[in-house]
Amino acid sequence: MEDKLFNASMEFVRTCDKRLEEKEKAGWVGWDKYVFKGRYKGKIRLLSRKQKLTQEDLVDISNYCMFLWNLMESRKGESN
Repeated sequence: MEDKLFNASMEFVRTCDKRLEEKEKAGWVGWDKYVFKGRYKGKIRLLSRKQKLTQEDLVDISNYCMFLWNLMESRKGESN
């Protein structure tokens, strides 16, 4: 991977991680509970439809995608 792409990726990951840390300190927990799968899908759809996306919106969408990916990964091989 070229340095420019790698550096951009790492900066984005750090920004996503910072946002998660802020939310965790504010009491947002339970991201790994399967019961929230539908909520994550809804949040991704809702934020993605905004007319003007902010950088914060993009970070939130990415974090919801990570939550959803993690839930699906944890259930691989099970029939959902």
